[in-house]
Amino acid sequence: MMLHVEIHQDTLTVRFAPWARLFTRTGTVSVPLTEIAEVRLIDRPLKVAKGTYRGLLVSGVVKIGTWTSPSGVKRLTAARRDVGGLQIILKSPMAGHDELVLSVPDAEPLRRRLLAVPA
Repeated sequence: MMLHVEIHQDTLTVRFAPWARLFTRTGTVSVPLTEIAEVRLIDRPLKVAKGTYRGLLVSGVVKIGTWTSPSGVKRLTAARRDVGGLQIILKSPMAGHDELVLSVPDAEPLRRRLLAVPA
């Protein structure tokens, strides 16, 4: 397991596995739900993270770290092949990132929970 996602009160918390922390450069990311602009369900999270990166890339298998698009959007990414996920777009940068791209097996129920919270 690369990460664990939970919603508690009005905060989304992503906890990375100890081995993944080497590449994300953080153990935990907490985002107030009011700071989430949009949540997209994505079938292939590996395709969303493009550009230059700092982290782990095993082509076509896994991406863990920060990907910066040519337009400057920074995505904290923990994505793997064959696991769908979420693209969480933030209203303003948090911990140096504009978006989170996460492979999570329960993406649709998690997306519904995030969207059910009033912004």
